[in-house]
Amino acid sequence: MIFDNCICLAQARVIAGRKKEPHICTIAFHEPSESFMRFCLPFDPKKSPAVKRWHRFSFDGNKDGLGNDNRRETWHYGSVLRKLGSVSQREQATLHGKILRQYQYEYELNEEKSSIGILIPSRGFKLWQEHLSPNDPSDAKEIERCRLMQSKGIWYPDFKVKVKGHRMIDGSRKSFEKTVVAWDVYEALRSGRSNPFQSIYRYRNPYFIIGNLATQRNAFIVVGVLSAPDNAIERYAINQQMSFV
Repeated sequence: MIFDNCICLAQARVIAGRKKEPHICTIAFHEPSESFMRFCLPFDPKKSPAVKRWHRFSFDGNKDGLGNDNRRETWHYGSVLRKLGSVSQREQATLHGKILRQYQYEYELNEEKSSIGILIPSRGFKLWQEHLSPNDPSDAKEIERCRLMQSKGIWYPDFKVKVKGHRMIDGSRKSFEKTVVAWDVYEALRSGRSNPFQSIYRYRNPYFIIGNLATQRNAFIVVGVLSAPDNAIERYAINQQMSFV
């Protein structure tokens, strides 16, 4: 199936499995249907990824070979058929409105079995690195993956990036804590050229693109962080959500 006019919104850090080659989980916005979609881009350390954030592109996707991943937003990547370059700042402003109109609370995402959504944090959220502990059973799988990735020559640190803060749900202030897997955050940490946490803190109107795992459908992680134009979050997300209540 051919999907035209897709915009790359968020990409997770490079990962690989024992039977799966290195890849980048990519979340895109399909503009004609105003819906999210997910696919895995093959990763080659010697080449730039086929698409990056804010690239507009068309790709060939299908539902073959997905194994136990039956999430409706997931597609098997065939190939990128056409790249139309990065969307302009003016186009981005319009796109933020379309993206934010998809806003739902996480319990609503779970009820509708949606695997991609938006989290709008209150000001004052905190990002930090949390090192893996060999004495913590919950970290054992991640430590094993770290060793596997290193054996493939791919940088995979012995820490997780976490974010903690508050958000409004049904008029009440609720706390949250989530793992961040955004590729650009890890690339900045790897290169040491900039502090990605401070960069995100400077976003005027930050919001998170979140997604769940095929093996853990009720828990969401942060795949990307975007910054909306002024008043866009209130106009397109908050007001619309409140109108549903």
